[in-house]
Amino acid sequence: MIQNSLIAGTDPLDAIDEFQAIVDDIPSIVFRTPMSSDNGDAESAFISNDVERSLGYPRATINNLEDWWYSNVHPDDISIANDQFSRWQQADFKGLLRRQYRFKHKTEDYLWVEDLIRKHSSSTHHADQFVGTITVIEDLVKTREQLRQLSYILPGVLYQLRFVSRSDISFPLISAHSKKLFDISPSELADSAEAFFDKVHPDDREPLIESLEDASNKLTPWQFEFRVMVEQKVVWISGRAVPDKQVEDNLIWNGLFIDNTDKKSLELELKRTNDELKRAQQVGRVGHWQANLKSRELIRSTMVRELLGLEKTDSNTSIERFNSLVHPDDLEDVKSLERLTPNNNKLQIQHRMQHADGHYIWVEEFAELQNDGYTLIGTFRDITEQKTLELELLKKSSTDRMTGIYNRGYFTEQVDKELSRAKRNGRPLSLIILDIDHFKNCNDSYGHPFGDEVIIKIASLLENAIRSHDTAARIGGEEFAALLPETNQTDAAAVAEKLRTTISAHKFSKNGDDIFVTVTLGVAEVQPGDNWTKLFNRADKALYRGKQSGRDQVFLASDL
Repeated sequence: MIQNSLIAGTDPLDAIDEFQAIVDDIPSIVFRTPMSSDNGDAESAFISNDVERSLGYPRATINNLEDWWYSNVHPDDISIANDQFSRWQQADFKGLLRRQYRFKHKTEDYLWVEDLIRKHSSSTHHADQFVGTITVIEDLVKTREQLRQLSYILPGVLYQLRFVSRSDISFPLISAHSKKLFDISPSELADSAEAFFDKVHPDDREPLIESLEDASNKLTPWQFEFRVMVEQKVVWISGRAVPDKQVEDNLIWNGLFIDNTDKKSLELELKRTNDELKRAQQVGRVGHWQANLKSRELIRSTMVRELLGLEKTDSNTSIERFNSLVHPDDLEDVKSLERLTPNNNKLQIQHRMQHADGHYIWVEEFAELQNDGYTLIGTFRDITEQKTLELELLKKSSTDRMTGIYNRGYFTEQVDKELSRAKRNGRPLSLIILDIDHFKNCNDSYGHPFGDEVIIKIASLLENAIRSHDTAARIGGEEFAALLPETNQTDAAAVAEKLRTTISAHKFSKNGDDIFVTVTLGVAEVQPGDNWTKLFNRADKALYRGKQSGRDQVFLASDL
C-alpha cells in the first residue's frame, strides 16, 4: 500500500501515517517482532496503539515486546503457550499459530486473549520476523464456559467447530459427553478433528465433509445424519449447527450431536415395511373402488371387503355405508374426495376405518375424478403397520425414555406453539419448573435404581396433577416442567402447591426405611415480549430463589 502511494507520487510520510491509521482501526492488537533478539534488528519491533485500548498499556511504555509478553502471561498458561510455539517451530513455522491464554491487564486483572502469528520474511529489514494480532476473547471464553455447563444437562454432545478447510477442522469446545458418544475425549479434538473423522463410517466421511463445505460456503444452518463406529458398533448421529462468526478464514459453528440410532432403526424398519407393502400391492393386496357421486352408488373390490373384514353378504355398497365406517375425526377428510373438480381432480388421503371386529385400521386412498365430473375411481390399501411405526417413531422422538412423559425437545416445541397462541388470543399462559431437593444425596444414600424410582414416580404425580391439555415434561436429570395454557400465575401456583404437598406426602420404601422426598417449584406467567428463553429464565430464577429460601416450597417469579 505504501509502495503504491510512493509510485503515485504521495509523500512517503503521509502514506506511513495512513497505514498507521488503518492498523489502529483494526479491533485487535497488531504486532511485529524479530524472530531472534540476537539479529540486531530490534528497532523493527512494532505494536499498534490498540494495546492501550485492549490491555491498558500505553504503547510508549513497551520497550521490549518479548519481555513485556513473558512478564504478563498468566503463570499457569506460559508452559502451554510455549509448547504450542515449539510444535509450530518444529513444523518450520508453517501456517498460522493460534494460541489462547490469560494475559494481565494494566489493572492487574487477567483477561483471556487469542494470538494469531505468522512468519514473515521482510525485504525492508532483511530478516525474518513474526507478525500477528492479539485479540481479547474474554466474552467468548465466558460463553464457552456457559455452554460447557449447559452441556451437562443436554441430551447430546454440545460443540463449537472451527472450519478453515477440509484439512483444517477442529473442535475448540466439545462437551465431556463426547467420550461417551464417540469414545473421544475433548482434549483430543481441540487442535484437530482427525480423531473424530477417523470414527466416521468410511462411506459417510466424504459426504459429511462435503456437507460442511457446502454449508460454510453458503453460511446456512448445517444438518446431517451420519454413522460412526464405536467399539465395532454402528451408531447413527444427527448433527446440527449454525454459523456463529468468521475470524480471518475461520468459521465457527455452534451445534449439537445426538445419538439417533433408535430413531434410525425405526426409520429403517419403516422403510422395510413400506417395501413389503409395495410388494404386497404388486401381488394384488390393494383394493379398488368406483363411486358415482350422482347415484351415491359405490362399487368395491373383494380386497376392500376383506381388508375391512366384511362378510360376503354385506351387500350395501353406498357411499353413505362406506362413510359410516370412517373414524368420526377423519370423516371430513374423506368427504373432501367428493369435492374434487376437473381442475383439481386427484387426492391422496390417510384415515382410519372401523374393521368388522370393532377395531380401527389405517388406510390410504388415492382417488381421481373422471372426465364426466361425477365418477370417482380410487385405490384402497391397509397401512396400519406403517402408521403404527410412524406413531411409535413420533412417540419415541418426543418422550423421555425413563418416565414416559414428554422430553425437553418436544416440550420446547409446545412452549413455542402455546406462546404464539397466547399472544394471538391475549390469554394467560404459565410455566412451572420443578426440581427434586437433595436428589444427589438420595442417589448416594440409596443407589441410582432407587433414584430412578423417585424420578419415575414424580413424573407420574406431575402428570396426574395437571389437566389433559396441559403439557408435562422431564427437561433435565431431576428437573421437570409443566406448561399450563389459559392459566394465570395465581392458579398455576395453586397447582404447584398441591403437587408439592402430594409429593412430600408420598412415602417411598427402601430396605425397610420409609423415605420422603421434597421438591422446590418455580412459577412464572407469560409477559409481553416473552419467548421460551425469557419465560424459562424467570421460572428458573424463582426456583433457584426457592432453593435458597430453604427448599420444599413454591416460589413465584413475580416475587423476585
